[in-house]
Amino acid sequence: MIKKVATMTTLFPFEDPTRRCLRVHEWPEHDQKAWHALFVPGDILDGTVGTGFHWEEATREKYRKGYGRWLTFLITTDQLQADMPPGDRITRKRVMAYLDVLRKDVADWTVWGRLNELLAVMRAFSADTDWSWLRRIVRFLETNSVDSRNKLERLRPAAEIAAWAYKRMDCVIATPPLRDPASHYRDALMIGLLITCPTMRLGNLTMIELGHHLKATGDTYDLSFTPDETKTHKYLSIPVPASMTPYIAHYVDTSRPVLLQGMDTNRLWITRYGQPMKGKTIYDRITKVTERAFGKPINPHLFRDCAVTTVAIDDPEHIGIAAPILGHTDPRTTEKHYIQANAIVAGRRLRSSVDTLRKELKPRHLSKKGD
Repeated sequence: MIKKVATMTTLFPFEDPTRRCLRVHEWPEHDQKAWHALFVPGDILDGTVGTGFHWEEATREKYRKGYGRWLTFLITTDQLQADMPPGDRITRKRVMAYLDVLRKDVADWTVWGRLNELLAVMRAFSADTDWSWLRRIVRFLETNSVDSRNKLERLRPAAEIAAWAYKRMDCVIATPPLRDPASHYRDALMIGLLITCPTMRLGNLTMIELGHHLKATGDTYDLSFTPDETKTHKYLSIPVPASMTPYIAHYVDTSRPVLLQGMDTNRLWITRYGQPMKGKTIYDRITKVTERAFGKPINPHLFRDCAVTTVAIDDPEHIGIAAPILGHTDPRTTEKHYIQANAIVAGRRLRSSVDTLRKELKPRHLSKKGD
């Protein structure tokens, strides 16, 4: 194991070996066994199902990276103790040292993410262990971390995003871009669908298949996902607004066949090379297009923030509808959006007050004649 890590520079010449997120086959034997045990199908009734069996693929990968980064820290600081069970290696002293290392390399928000991932894996590995001390550290980091991506600056009213998407699709139909109009239309439709159906996460948006998830019902469309396809593990049914019907129909009948180039697949979103789009590709396209449209990138998950924050600002008395709309199971999640909306309103009022004060104090010689 340690020999493998020692040769990382040769195997991965473009990576800093001290910051790698080790892959499972590079982990100590104890850790590999514990990891694979998480995903045993088993039987939920007799308790033999693995504690991570229902994790989405993206969740598994995220936690794998987080735990792999922890192992790299242990190795590079000569604290691995490969024969020791994973849970026994974690101490407050080591965690604090790990934090110090992370803070030198990454932003505060990423530090919180790495500790949160470590906590999730350890709770799965050793469910009977009291991890409250580690959970307190994670909560402290979450509360005191500053999101370097300036989340509030990237928020836009849901109506503004939807209006842009509709207008963009109309423009592509009326005056097609010189290059790749089908892809331009597809990108605008993804943005329009995501903001008008904010319950849907990126994973669901990516997996949409015609006739399976997306079905025409009269003059409208419906989206539906089974429990094993959603983050909350509950059935998800989303009626698509009727205003989206002609745009979806145009994409299905006109743009999508152009993108397919004769390929055969039921997946809704297609690359310009005729292949089903992957989650990362969709993420990158949406982020890039929104940055060009609004001046700041809006990643797919942030569309949910835009939707619920709009509700909190425009109709605060009915903020309670945000939880079922977005599938929140923890009311504290919705509360964060309400606080976020208050911060936006407060900022607007402050700017208005400052502008008013500047006008009142404007020097006479700068005033217009006759004032």
